[in-house]
Amino acid sequence: MVVLDKPTYERLFKEVPTYKLISQSVLVDRLKVNASLARVAIKELEAQGLIKPLSRHHAQIIYTRATGNDE
Repeated sequence: MVVLDKPTYERLFKEVPTYKLISQSVLVDRLKVNASLARVAIKELEAQGLIKPLSRHHAQIIYTRATGNDE
């Protein structure tokens, strides 16, 4: 079970998709959540199509905002 308070949840879906670079570390730093919550939040944003993966590595995945055009 993942629990975010309402302001953090709203901020997650409002601000994070506008970031150029999105990673677990960025969410931990900017939203002040722990790493496990950041991982779950990133998976949810990707599932909704708000962000897309840029680089996959075994340790960390880098995402960017989803734009209208696919390259």
